[in-house]
Amino acid sequence: MKLEDATRYTAKCFNGEPASCSYACPFHLDIRSFLEKMSKGRWVAAYKMLRDAVVFPTAVSVLCDEPCRKHCQRNLLGDEALAMLDLEAACIKFAQNTKPEVFAIPPKSKRVAVIGAGVAGLSCALNLAQKKYPVTVFEKESGWGGHLPSGERLSSHPRFADIDRDFALQFSAVDVEFRYGVEIKALEELSEYDAIYVATGKNGNSFGLLASWDAELLTTSQNKVFMGGTLCGVSKMEGIAQGIRASKTIEAFLQTGKASLMNVFVYDKKNCERYLKHDSAVSAPRVIASSPDGYTEEEAKKEAARCLFCDCDYCMASCEMLQKFRKKPHKIAVEVATDMQVKGTLASRALTRETYSCNICGHCKSVCPEDVDIGALLQFSRTARKNEGGESYPAAFHDFWLREMDFATSEAFLAAVPRGQKVCTYAFFPGCQLGASNPDYVLKSYEFLRSKYDCGILLNCCGAPAYWAGDENLLNENRDRIRQSWNEMGQPTLIFACATCESIFNMFLPEIKRVSLYALLAESEEISPTRAYEKAAIFDPCNARDNHGMEAGVRELAKKAGVVLEELKDPNRCCGYGGHIRLANPSLYEQITKNRAEASDQPYIVYCANCREIFARRDKECKHILDLAFGLNTGLNVPTLEEKRKNSLEVKKILMKKECGIDFEPETREWDGLKLVISDEIQKEMEDKLISAIDLKEAIWKAESSGYKFYDESNGISLCSMIKPVITYWVEYKEIGPQTYEIISTYCHRIHFREEAKKP
Repeated sequence: MKLEDATRYTAKCFNGEPASCSYACPFHLDIRSFLEKMSKGRWVAAYKMLRDAVVFPTAVSVLCDEPCRKHCQRNLLGDEALAMLDLEAACIKFAQNTKPEVFAIPPKSKRVAVIGAGVAGLSCALNLAQKKYPVTVFEKESGWGGHLPSGERLSSHPRFADIDRDFALQFSAVDVEFRYGVEIKALEELSEYDAIYVATGKNGNSFGLLASWDAELLTTSQNKVFMGGTLCGVSKMEGIAQGIRASKTIEAFLQTGKASLMNVFVYDKKNCERYLKHDSAVSAPRVIASSPDGYTEEEAKKEAARCLFCDCDYCMASCEMLQKFRKKPHKIAVEVATDMQVKGTLASRALTRETYSCNICGHCKSVCPEDVDIGALLQFSRTARKNEGGESYPAAFHDFWLREMDFATSEAFLAAVPRGQKVCTYAFFPGCQLGASNPDYVLKSYEFLRSKYDCGILLNCCGAPAYWAGDENLLNENRDRIRQSWNEMGQPTLIFACATCESIFNMFLPEIKRVSLYALLAESEEISPTRAYEKAAIFDPCNARDNHGMEAGVRELAKKAGVVLEELKDPNRCCGYGGHIRLANPSLYEQITKNRAEASDQPYIVYCANCREIFARRDKECKHILDLAFGLNTGLNVPTLEEKRKNSLEVKKILMKKECGIDFEPETREWDGLKLVISDEIQKEMEDKLISAIDLKEAIWKAESSGYKFYDESNGISLCSMIKPVITYWVEYKEIGPQTYEIISTYCHRIHFREEAKKP
């Protein structure tokens, strides 16, 4: 991935960028930070920021026409914009240390000539002198100051004395030669200088170079000659800003022989019009100074505090992942691009944990005013890592779910039309988790659908595990198999019970018509849902965000059951299951699940099997909407990993008998006959670590069959391991009867051990 490819994802993001007022400011002062310092009474810090940005703070506080006020977002609330000139004056007045800083920089040999001692020429001269360049300023008048845009001498301004003192103060720390009463009539007079900056003011001498002037670099057609200020038709403030920019361009030219503005942030004027929503902002009138001398300290702090401190942080404020890593979208984009250039081991890839800690839920995009999708960027990173085929892809993060997907697409797979038919009009696609959670969810739903519609059944995985793992090949293979089954069934409209499944189909199988199971249940007069709660909150899964038919159907079913519904303040948040972050970042996973469970004090009505499992494990009272629709009493029961597989196979067995007349018996393996005795505590640990009893049985059977194990004669406890396929499982066990074993402890990791023959 190239940098431009990554940054394209965040191009519209303005999190951390200057506010609209700063874009409008000729000096691009960080007004947000400046006012924040003032609001806290940090006068010196605020003054230094002001001086560094505008060069001549007093002059600017007197002469500036305040373009920032036009773009102050206080205007959107009907308030008067911040009083910037008054605040700048207060900052200067209350700052106790206004002495210019002296930088320990070695002197330069290349000389610069500045023509004109107006504010544009002075700002350029001062900045170059601070970098220790020998600067000579030529001015045809008797002193500095130049002209106002009207042509009136600046020296006639009522506050010229204050401005003059500011000029003198700023130049007191540098060595600049001023030659007054000297008019330069031809640039050849300055041939001994290495660079020349022409700032002769409005209607001044342009030496015939105005037509060739570059407004960005401030260069001209003549080598080493630069130009700016009111001579070029800009305002006095813009002239000062151009003098600052010219100093940087000239320095680059003197160092490299080429004029450039490297590493300079580009301020696009159109961004002045970027306005943010301030949902919680309240109206606040402008603070009026109690004295003609300006604000008191308290008045200045109060007026500065009126700033809305505009910054777009919607994604940062609402996403636990972004909060945990404390990185702005722009930074993530740059890091992803940089990270993709690194080749080698997983340890060398600094962004691995971050990349795989995203739920890929789309919440960041939904709250972003510009629809920036950080999840899509991190999903791209996952896919790229997988495609490169190196060690940077953390297979262990996804291995469990990919094996479950393999089970769902093979042993638990079923595509069947109503008995006696070759095709059907509809087909129920429950997804792989619904039946695993509770077989009745699928069987009762299908029974209803068969009674109302010409409906078949398609038991399969939608491919979400492959998608979250970034495995495009596996995702495409599964997509093609689904499409083939769909075609063989007569291209029926698929009925979905899972929002994630429908979302995956929307992305990768858009040609397939789709409808929500809950919409069909809601419109049926034959369905009389039971009232599980007097009042409950609806928990919408993240993938139902744009699935309005599914959302509406669930709500209608709940209302038919007589439940008073509460809408969550922040709907469609991921329960924590999405993206397979559970193993990549366990602490973040726990925080997310906790936050979702505590989003309301009311019990939840959910319509995602994974959401129900997440909340049930946290003892959050909840019901699946199908519990209400069919009067089921599932409670907070959560099947074990082994039971889930058995449930899926039971669904297939019943439906194969019903639609195909076939007595299906699941495939058996040598270790299936083993019996394990597992305490509740160990069982919980196994579920947390995604260790299935099926894997433990296999490991024990292989150890007992081969004798390849550690055995402690003192207590009869054995220890064995098994790699499958990238996870190493360890289990301590004790035989307590024929083919019966008590599990003492178990754990897993992704460290591989291998035996190597010793060299002779």
